[in-house]
Amino acid sequence: MITLISTDLLAIIALLFLMNLAKRNVIINNEKNKVYTYAVVTTIILLLLEIVTIYIEYSGNSNLMMPHRLINVLGFSLSPVVPFFLLLLFRYENNKLHTFFLTLPLFLNAVICILSFNTGLVFLVDAQSQYTRGNLFLLPTIVSMFYYVLFLIVVTKNSTEYKLGDKKVIISIFFLPVIGIIIQIVFKDLLLIWSCTSISLLLFYIFLLEIQFRYDVQTKIKNRASFEEEMQLYTSGNNNATIVIFDINDLKITNDRYGHKYGDELIFEAASIIKESFMGIGTPYRIGGDEFCVICKEGSKKMVDEALTKFDELLIHINDNREIKLRLAYGHALYNKNGIKSIYSIFSEADKAMYSNKTKLKGLYGRREQDK
Repeated sequence: MITLISTDLLAIIALLFLMNLAKRNVIINNEKNKVYTYAVVTTIILLLLEIVTIYIEYSGNSNLMMPHRLINVLGFSLSPVVPFFLLLLFRYENNKLHTFFLTLPLFLNAVICILSFNTGLVFLVDAQSQYTRGNLFLLPTIVSMFYYVLFLIVVTKNSTEYKLGDKKVIISIFFLPVIGIIIQIVFKDLLLIWSCTSISLLLFYIFLLEIQFRYDVQTKIKNRASFEEEMQLYTSGNNNATIVIFDINDLKITNDRYGHKYGDELIFEAASIIKESFMGIGTPYRIGGDEFCVICKEGSKKMVDEALTKFDELLIHINDNREIKLRLAYGHALYNKNGIKSIYSIFSEADKAMYSNKTKLKGLYGRREQDK
């Protein structure tokens, strides 16, 4: 008993420390940080419930039958919540209907677990406070595995934010709780699920710390080093791509007239709407002070045109509420893996197209030096 409780307590201490670190991290997306924290908090609650359960079972006190049942109701109800939060970490659609259907298995599981208080469907705690598995004992596990399978699918399909190597690491990290679930089902005296989950959450945070060096601190999108690394991959000619380059107009004038605080706001806003417009289509990079590039792997002309239309609409909407207007020029070019032009030549073409657009927007002709 002491060993099991000590292990869980150490896991709780590690998770509390981890939660504090996550809150202080400025690189990780705020929404992701929130969902990650929810997963950590839920795991801590489940570890605490496990500790109390271990104590009650070893005490043999029949007077604790009611609390024992309540703890099991909470524990089995919350078990699938952690993989649900992990799934939300990698989902990008903000579709309320999809989210509603995703939560249905959670509600179904919770209802059956609550009914188990008296019926023993999922678990049974008798008058002597002795625990046994019910006929529907595997229901919370099945719901959890459902979310882990969806998680696997979402991570595998995410081609814009994570590379193949990253996906392998993520899947490996979160396969650990699945192993814990399987072992605990076979050997019921081995309580491994939440210890394994704690280790996975810790490893995932370490992974996030490693990849944060690929991101620009100010805009939260990938930086120049990541861009150069991605461009190098196209030199082998394995994929087609569309390159879209953006440049903020009159940023220097804004900095000189209103101060760098307002200039920084323009940069952040520009990165945000570029990222939102090309979500699921391409990966945005900040490649200079006021320059951005989106690489759309295998992105068709139609997809890119739709993304740029969305970008124009978002830009108009944002400027409706801004005193200092955000104005961007953009240009794009298509890289054909079977063509004679290199990815860097296509980048230059997109850059020229962007400056041509900039000239039209500003009413200037051939005065590129003025933008520097």
